[in-house]
Amino acid sequence: MRVTRYQVAAHRDDILDAAGRLFRERGVEGVSVAEVMGAAGLTHGGFYGHYRSKADLAATACRAVLAESAARWRRRAAEAREAGADPIDAIVTAYLSTSHLQEAGTGCAIPSLASECARVGGALAGAMAEGIDELIEVLVELCKQPAPHNRSAAQAALSAMVGGVLLARTSLDPDRATEILAAARQAALQALSAASA
Repeated sequence: MRVTRYQVAAHRDDILDAAGRLFRERGVEGVSVAEVMGAAGLTHGGFYGHYRSKADLAATACRAVLAESAARWRRRAAEAREAGADPIDAIVTAYLSTSHLQEAGTGCAIPSLASECARVGGALAGAMAEGIDELIEVLVELCKQPAPHNRSAAQAALSAMVGGVLLARTSLDPDRATEILAAARQAALQALSAASA
């Protein structure tokens, strides 16, 4: 049976979704192409009809996941504004939440994949860098002070947020993880407060 263009696009999306989730849960090196295809409900043999290599898939998945994160941050900011709440606080609080901490497979790719990107470089590192820049840009857009002060504040805030999630995920003590998230939230909000005054 011939596969339609719609089905090809749907399969490609399924592969991308499965890869994004599995790579965030276990790292790129911890997941095989066969596992990604199985999670997408497809056979291993069909992989190369969609992607040139696992590295190509990893970079594409990273780019897609971080683009969705930036879009989610913008939606969250808009919803907070509509509700009369602080959009920066809404983004930072959601990012440094217990649910984000516990759901690596659906959360931000940076705490899950940044160290791997730094090791392997190439297209994956490029995709990560683009995604980080986009998330910083979302925070910059929410700051009221002119650049470069707001960019520096946004970089510091994102660093605190990512570091907080990463450290909290390594903690074996749930109370300690909560303390780490709270400290990271305070640091991120403090970094952004001067640029938002």
